[in-house]
Amino acid sequence: MTDALRALVDAVGLDVRYGDEVLADDDRWTLDLGATDSHVWVASSARTEVWIRRDDDVGVVVPGTAALVAPGATVTIGAGPDRSAPPSACDDWPAPTGVHWGTATFGPFVDEALGLAPSLRTEPLGAPCTDVVLALAHLRSLVAGRWHAAHRDALARVVVMSVVEDNPPAFLRDASLTRCIDRLLDSAGPVPIDDLRRGTGLSASTVRRRFRATTGCSPDELWRWFRSLPVRAALAAADADPAVVAAHAGFSTTGSMRRSLRRVRAPEVRVLSAL
Repeated sequence: MTDALRALVDAVGLDVRYGDEVLADDDRWTLDLGATDSHVWVASSARTEVWIRRDDDVGVVVPGTAALVAPGATVTIGAGPDRSAPPSACDDWPAPTGVHWGTATFGPFVDEALGLAPSLRTEPLGAPCTDVVLALAHLRSLVAGRWHAAHRDALARVVVMSVVEDNPPAFLRDASLTRCIDRLLDSAGPVPIDDLRRGTGLSASTVRRRFRATTGCSPDELWRWFRSLPVRAALAAADADPAVVAAHAGFSTTGSMRRSLRRVRAPEVRVLSAL
């Protein structure tokens, strides 16, 4: 599932940025992150739980875990369930809280491909995530560095991907199809059914049936949809030139590209988790 999910994220597009670590001398504080155009991620390496609110939805980020919150709503994070004063710290001796946050910007087809809930956390709830713990430990050593922006962003991406990997789209949750879907999304062209099922112990009819039941698509339909994601994203750009997009994607004409895209059938994506 991990290989297929990472391929999906790459096809959709993801730009993760590190924001800051909350500095606060008081035990209780509330930081308004406002309403953003991007997802917001929050992670904690401290001993204190972090309360995250998205409009009326409230969840808790425990130490060693992370949350990802969708855009389009007002987001606050705090050291308690009740609203407190904004965090403040002495300039001479700032008090790090171990709470880090930043943004994650997905491509235009994130809902179609990943079906992310408005608010997600690493799983299982309440259990530290090894990748988040290690990423935050490295972030702590880089926060004061003047030239480490790219390194911080890379570690922030580890945090975001940890949340996404713990909340995959429904069609990647059938473990019996994991190897088939990994193989399909890694291929430059449609994969014959006998090659797709190789090593799985499944018959061709079983693979076809489970693909249809799990994704709503045949293997070939799923492959065409996956390959359409970067093409459609390029066409969605404000300055898109269809002829250039078609040539870059390997189509002989814009007409052949558009005919191919009209055949695309998206998988059935259901939102299964929330904060």
